[in-house]
Amino acid sequence: MTAENKRTQSQSVLALVGGALIDGRGGPPVTNAALVIAGNRIQAAGSAESVVIPPGAEIVRIDGKTILPGLIDAHVHIGTSGGGLADPEEFRPATMAANFRSFLVFGVTSIMDMAAQPHLEILQSDLASGVLLGPRLFGVKYGITAPNSHPMGLLRELRAVDKIGSHFIEVDTVEGARAAVRRVAADKTAGLKIYHSRTEFPGTSCLDCNREKLKPEVLKALVEEGHVHGLKVFAHIAYPSEASEAVDAGVDVLSHPITHAESGADPVFRRMAERGVWMHSTMTRVEAYFGLKVQPFLRDILRGKVPDVVLDSYGKANSVIRERHLGSGITEDARRILEITMANVRRANKAGVTIVMGTDSGGPGGLHGAGVPRELELLNEAGLSPMQVIVAATKNAAEAMGQGILLGTLEPQKLADAIVVDGDPLRDIANVRRLKMVIKNGVVYDPDSIVVNPAG
Repeated sequence: MTAENKRTQSQSVLALVGGALIDGRGGPPVTNAALVIAGNRIQAAGSAESVVIPPGAEIVRIDGKTILPGLIDAHVHIGTSGGGLADPEEFRPATMAANFRSFLVFGVTSIMDMAAQPHLEILQSDLASGVLLGPRLFGVKYGITAPNSHPMGLLRELRAVDKIGSHFIEVDTVEGARAAVRRVAADKTAGLKIYHSRTEFPGTSCLDCNREKLKPEVLKALVEEGHVHGLKVFAHIAYPSEASEAVDAGVDVLSHPITHAESGADPVFRRMAERGVWMHSTMTRVEAYFGLKVQPFLRDILRGKVPDVVLDSYGKANSVIRERHLGSGITEDARRILEITMANVRRANKAGVTIVMGTDSGGPGGLHGAGVPRELELLNEAGLSPMQVIVAATKNAAEAMGQGILLGTLEPQKLADAIVVDGDPLRDIANVRRLKMVIKNGVVYDPDSIVVNPAG
């Protein structure tokens, strides 16, 4: 046992007793609750009066605190650091390892990489075996887009084509689309990510432009072939027309809200609700990538919780973040995009669309782990109740990743992923920042004792 974790799976049964329990399913919280963990599984969850605690169990009192399922970020890009992309050290394995630890520091026990991570299987193995400390990792590995379309322009702006560009497949024909999906399916990924947008947002060279979208027949072929192979299909969009086309083609999840227009969005949301098409939230990326709200990401506040190399890269002369601040009109455009995005999240929620918490972390300013509590706050500001926010970050996120059987709620026989926070997040969602305990796979971690920055 290290200083970072307080209990291993082989130790006695653990019972967290007292406090409140929010199980992630959306029902009323249980007061004076008990959560019993045996090995890496939840044995019981409910009121302390009704839960039977086995003799010899280790009992930890959590009066005045709240137990929740471990948070899930269903949209990350672990291959990029979240820094200014100004230092080669940002792309070193040590920085990625440190970013994995940052997720645990902020209570995130599972993540979904949404393209393009060439080393996905190796990272999954290292996280599962304990070589790396961090959350559970799922991922789509590849992205499919139209020739010369998003995200290739963004990767050029971010100077990342040579690092991850090879895992984006450009298709222009039905035959090419089906072949690309077969390649993805052969790698047994957790889904299919397609890009169907004429913008290069969140880049700066083309916030509102006219790149080539996928041809209608190519879009339809991608979705059809993905479903033939049992893949959940995620679509990157920006405009209502793009979302409409993706929904009509049969995609399962929009990997972003509609960001570039409010007019025409409502009919899309109604069809999404009717057809069961879900939507990632990803509002933090707008705010963070363009520095619209500095306070949550101040370097002195985050020092020790986020890799030093990431924080230090912000202020370098060649930082993408600095370049964006200096670009004429970029900040004002980004502010408007955030306003539109939040308005459309509100509309989607009112229409009955299932919202899934995801940050799109990894782009410049989009900090891994640290962006999650801010995303929860933005969801609340966009009109979701605190309970809806918690469900979006637990149950909905697990189900969007295809992991709802084992993750996302505190129920018997599910994997033991949970967090304990001071106070009541239903009164103030910001209380998720008051993290006291993280449990992943039955192992308890003190978030304040997790060492993020590698020695030396």
